[in-house]
Amino acid sequence: MVGKDDKRFAIAWKIKNFSYCFYGERQSIDSPEFYAENVRRTKWILKISQEDALLSHFTVVIKRAKEDYGPASVKLNLEICVLSNMGLTLKREWVENTEFSKGTEKGFQQLLERAALFATRKEEYLAEDTLTVHCQFWQVGTATTETERVFAQSEIEVDRKFFLGTVSNFSQINAGDSSEVQLKMLFSEEESSLFIPDRANLSVIEKVGYEEKLELHIYFKDNPGEFFSCKISIFDVEGQKLKCGKFDFSYEEYGPRTLQCGLLPTRWDLMAKGSLYLPVDTLTLHCEFIIATGDVLDLIKPLLRAEHRDFHAECSSSASVLDNFKKVYSYGVQCDVDLQTGAESFPAHKVVLSARSPVFKAMFSNDMKETVTNRVDLPDLDGGTVRQLLLYMYSDTVECLEWDSVRNLYAAADKYEIESLKTECSTILKGLLVPSQACDLLVLADMHRDNDLKKFAQDFISKNDECILDSNSWMELEQKNPQLAMGAMRHLYTCLRTQMELMALSWEEC
Repeated sequence: MVGKDDKRFAIAWKIKNFSYCFYGERQSIDSPEFYAENVRRTKWILKISQEDALLSHFTVVIKRAKEDYGPASVKLNLEICVLSNMGLTLKREWVENTEFSKGTEKGFQQLLERAALFATRKEEYLAEDTLTVHCQFWQVGTATTETERVFAQSEIEVDRKFFLGTVSNFSQINAGDSSEVQLKMLFSEEESSLFIPDRANLSVIEKVGYEEKLELHIYFKDNPGEFFSCKISIFDVEGQKLKCGKFDFSYEEYGPRTLQCGLLPTRWDLMAKGSLYLPVDTLTLHCEFIIATGDVLDLIKPLLRAEHRDFHAECSSSASVLDNFKKVYSYGVQCDVDLQTGAESFPAHKVVLSARSPVFKAMFSNDMKETVTNRVDLPDLDGGTVRQLLLYMYSDTVECLEWDSVRNLYAAADKYEIESLKTECSTILKGLLVPSQACDLLVLADMHRDNDLKKFAQDFISKNDECILDSNSWMELEQKNPQLAMGAMRHLYTCLRTQMELMALSWEEC
């Protein structure tokens, strides 16, 4: 029998550091237990297991708890899928009219193919090494489309250690030779020391065609663990990283204790760009070691009705498109234009500025001096305002909440016709407004022809007329902008007249 309160139930489960789930004795990982109150008060878990005999697939399992408040058996329609980092469905399976007794489970083997997960479609399935599984179910015969939603997260804890390695006199290393790498620990995410490299060597290996390959050998005093990975990068003279790849390593109990990385650039490639990668004939390597601690942190969060609009965002990877654009702005990668204030210069990208601002688009589309010089002078803006302006254009983020900063950003948004930022700043200014700033806001709104903000300021003055009309700021407004002051007084008179008419009407009704 279907209850009148029965609804669909949906859960999005994210597993962070998924690559570190199944090493050692762990053969499966369970989600936090979740309670589907509106599906007959049943309790469930999701599970991902690698118990496939050929190890070609992972199995996604939904299991009903052995004890809950629901009936002995329920029949459900069930849909389960794997989502990309952007919340798009990559794989989907569904079944109808499936019976779940307490303690029973159902597995879906074809959702997670190991080759796609870790190789051919890794960027889709495991962006930032995070897997997202989405499951929804409802009792057979339920007609409602209303859905109860839950977000869950499991994070495999890892310990990270960072080392800087330098190789001196790089040009003097010949084929067949090796040179010691001076390793220095930068910092560790954990105080405990699970593994520390003992020493490292860089070797030059001569291949067919005289191609001299580089191999990095890192040695450990003790066995570093059953599984860990290493990310190798090369630093250039500007501190930018050239990523060489990520290397995963498994060890038997009495196995080797040497890590060998062979995906570095060739010796010739580095020598050809010696001024960039070999300052004073020294190669600088950045090594990040990651090892799973074996612990799992769980989180589960019911989403209220007001939060349902954020459900898609919860399902998506934390590294959204806007997050990535913010990183591009922060790192200053491949910039092609400078925004110049009186004392500061801000690198940016013409394509981003043109996409966000019609003014910048026109500037870079025509034969103006900014197109030729790749420089835009902004003498009327201070450095803080330019910084906030760029932050918004790259990430849709407003971080400043001080009155003067937001007011300046509002003016800049209007000048460069970034309407969404102008609206955002207007909303913030309304929330920050106090009587001493009411005249300032009125002048700002009038200057930028913002009728909505102007009316808000007039309404605010009308509600706080006693303290505002006796203030120095009001007297200054009357002297410098009498027409604006007169308009505010006219608005106040209209408000008072409307109040009196409503009061008179209520008296007549009495």
